[in-house]
Amino acid sequence: MANTHKALVLHSTSSPLSLETWPIPAATPGSVIVKVLGTTILPYLKDILNGTLQYTITFPMIPGSNCVARVHSVGADSISLKEGQLVLCDITVRARDDPNKAILMGLHGGAAMKLMEGEWRHGSYAEFAKFPLENVFPLNEEVVCRKLEYTIKDLCSIPGYLVPYGGFSEINLLPGDTVIVAPATGRFGGGAVTMALTMGATVIACGRNESTLSTMSSVFEETGRLKTHILTGDVEKDTANLTKLANNGQGADAYIDFSPASAAKSTHIQSCMAALRPKGKAVFMGGIYGKVEIDYNLVMMKSLRIQGRFMYERDMVVQAIKLIENGNLKLGEKVGSKTLKMFGLEDIEEGLLMAGKEAGWGKQVVLMP
Repeated sequence: MANTHKALVLHSTSSPLSLETWPIPAATPGSVIVKVLGTTILPYLKDILNGTLQYTITFPMIPGSNCVARVHSVGADSISLKEGQLVLCDITVRARDDPNKAILMGLHGGAAMKLMEGEWRHGSYAEFAKFPLENVFPLNEEVVCRKLEYTIKDLCSIPGYLVPYGGFSEINLLPGDTVIVAPATGRFGGGAVTMALTMGATVIACGRNESTLSTMSSVFEETGRLKTHILTGDVEKDTANLTKLANNGQGADAYIDFSPASAAKSTHIQSCMAALRPKGKAVFMGGIYGKVEIDYNLVMMKSLRIQGRFMYERDMVVQAIKLIENGNLKLGEKVGSKTLKMFGLEDIEEGLLMAGKEAGWGKQVVLMP
């Protein structure tokens, strides 16, 4: 059996990824070594790698994101995972002695740089990867691949639903609730639309891309629970229209925000907050750095709750997998998600360019080591 593998390595933000031969990691107690089958190329990854997005990372580093894989070997303390088992691997690593601090393996040092600098630096852009035992989730291959007929590329779309599910779980979104999703035309915003509909909520999808919202309406038309709103930039007009669409004009129960950094000055946050009913809830999960404008008096008079949420907890991943295996949460083209192209490790630069160019709901680019 070979003891080396190919991996994409970042040595600095001023140089491209290098395809190198590294030793296959060893399974130590508390860890799992997996053979990577597929992983998404994040639309903004190129900006992380070249330093445009100033994520805290350590060099050299194998970048990566959540992946679908097969178990290669396990540490001595694993009691259920088996060699060859199909699994979903999560890059959200929490410090075992302080779970409130987390990093994203191969992506962001977050609040626990010691983990990024040491044991859990490297991600999934390689033939093999090492994950914490608690970050590896079994997938029922008989169900997802044979009964539901999902492919590896379909399963690679799961992380796009996990992130919004973390937000919805945090604010306890319930069946029958009406939730505003804004912007709804990106990867996570679009995933939030799919997940909220799966959970039995009515969704008001907001954005400025009329074509994408129209396509989204067609895909989910048979649910009867999707409404769309084209943002105008006029706070009063957007607030009035959103309120009218929610609960017979009484306002929305919840609002989930996935604003990118470029939307820091956008007015849609003010409008969506104002369109919440009294005691409504908002959860912020976007990428804005710095300040946004919030109407203090509105929040106080309506008794609104504003919640931040970084990623999700382990139990949320388990529950989301149940939704998939039970057929509640659909994947792939059934919910408008298409894989544009699959790339090997040697073609990563082309993959990064395509992922950045084709960002948005319903599209993904996959790396298959």
